Amino acid sequence: MFSDPFGGRVASVQSNSSKEVSAMRRHHLTFLVLSLVLGALLPAAASAEPTSSSVDRDTLAPLYEKMNQRFTTRKPGASTGWVFDGQVVDFPEGVQVPPQRVLHLVYPRGTKFDLTRGGNCTASDEEITTDGVAACPSRSQIGAGNGTLFLGLLGTWKVNVYEFTARPGVVLVITAESGTVLKVIRMSIDGNEVTGEVAPSSLPGGYQPALTQFYLRSEKTGTARHPGIRTPSTCPKSGRWKFTYLPEYVEPYGVQRSTSTMPCKRG
Repeated sequence: MFSDPFGGRVASVQSNSSKEVSAMRRHHLTFLVLSLVLGALLPAAASAEPTSSSVDRDTLAPLYEKMNQRFTTRKPGASTGWVFDGQVVDFPEGVQVPPQRVLHLVYPRGTKFDLTRGGNCTASDEEITTDGVAACPSRSQIGAGNGTLFLGLLGTWKVNVYEFTARPGVVLVITAESGTVLKVIRMSIDGNEVTGEVAPSSLPGGYQPALTQFYLRSEKTGTARHPGIRTPSTCPKSGRWKFTYLPEYVEPYGVQRSTSTMPCKRG
């Protein structure tokens, strides 16, 4: 005897011809059912391939309540500013908000950066921390914004955000409303990707500072021939440019991937 894959028990040798016919019919029916099932599944699997509309749909990481990026123009090949607006989900009072360790921004393919024109901040992190944003020339400032910073036992503070050209990249300076510098983050540029490491720091009670909300607007900079940021030279078939945000948090959160899109002009 052997086990039937459909749950029954059948003899290893069928001597009765009627039993043989019945078995043949059963196997034929089984093959027909499997063929019909596979025939229905294979087209469905093929249709599961990403389409332009699904690829360009906005997505939000589990840790985020919102995350949006956009250029300040829809025109391809043009000088542009840039806006980032993000916020993590709420955590209960007194619970550590996950600290970021790496900021990683991926702009639409074809985005060009050129920071060779305009002012430049050459101050060190120590000088910026000591002297505040005044350590950088006013002409080197290219962006500003605001946010909220979790500070453990001190609660959540409102903060100001400043962005300066610091060739070959940029530097973000986060200050309290009083002007005291709380964080300095150096951002490097590689093609259409911008990355920065966030140095860990400790607070009383074993807490670590963590951004809970962050808004930054970079203005158009540079010259007509050498803009600080230039949009991609073309608008894709989907009619939308896609931004990807890949911040890395302490474990167990790891990399939190979000995407946002904006319309662009075609033709």
